[in-house]
Amino acid sequence: MQNPATPTQTLDQALATLATMNPQETNGIWLERLTVEVAPHLKNWDIAQCWRWADWPQRETIFPGPALADTGDRKQDIGIDAVAVRRSDGQLIAIQCKARQLDAAGRGGTDIAKDEVDKFTAASVNAAFAERWLVTNGDNRIS
Repeated sequence: MQNPATPTQTLDQALATLATMNPQETNGIWLERLTVEVAPHLKNWDIAQCWRWADWPQRETIFPGPALADTGDRKQDIGIDAVAVRRSDGQLIAIQCKARQLDAAGRGGTDIAKDEVDKFTAASVNAAFAERWLVTNGDNRIS
């Protein structure tokens, strides 16, 4: 998705992307990208900046070591999909994104299972994070 010039254009494009992607069964990477792009434009989210995990500038400082070795074209996945900075106080937020194929009413047919977020929970317990968020694309139950 291209980065439109205004917040309104960004949000309009995000809604169009949701409308296109929600009925599809996907791997959810699109939701990670969409979350990073729109997060700073959603006032009630209190986010100044947001990055995908591999692009987060402090990643190697806060999570040093061989566990974060570059695995080719993508940095190793430890379960955190995105990292944001709160606008109000500069504290960090760890974000996990889970997309589900949605029906016409916006409900996902498959629950988000505990084992799908265990890796995220373990990694985001780090003291660097003031909050941990689970972002979904619709009415997705958590089991």
